Amino acid sequence: MTAAPLESADPDRARVLKTKIRDRMSDVRRHLIALRTGMAEFGADFDLDAFTAAYGSEDPVELNRVKAVERGVDQLFNYIAELTAFGLELAGVRARDAELNARRDLQSLRRIGVVAPQLAQRLDRLRELRRLLVHEYATATAEQVHEAARIVSTDFVRFYDAYRDWIARGFAPNK
Repeated sequence: MTAAPLESADPDRARVLKTKIRDRMSDVRRHLIALRTGMAEFGADFDLDAFTAAYGSEDPVELNRVKAVERGVDQLFNYIAELTAFGLELAGVRARDAELNARRDLQSLRRIGVVAPQLAQRLDRLRELRRLLVHEYATATAEQVHEAARIVSTDFVRFYDAYRDWIARGFAPNK
């Protein structure tokens, strides 16, 4: 990784953050493949009707197929949120002790030009859906899980590529 603004002020912290980024970036591929494989269990086009039937099923095998998709969404979103926070800290945009706030951090990525406005909007929708799935699970719907899985499975690579370009620029804004 190229040098980041934080390195001049706190090289030890920058080293820790870069290690965390490397670890997550090297781990995402297998989780994205697993999510897409779980989605394919419901048909080549991730059929909403098949997913909805499994979502409401009493059959533990069917419910576990749904849970594989839910977990994939959660894990990949968590990687997006962590990578965003680590990168913003390295860029000097986010303070080390700032409270975790994925919405604010994603808005910061858009504001400094790391991600395009349309991608930022899709990632914020994913953040909103993921919050429902984790914190309001009893009222979450199959359609919401389905939408979240579609967003992360199609837009994660766009996020990853933009993030990798940002790393190559030394976490400099792309204004």
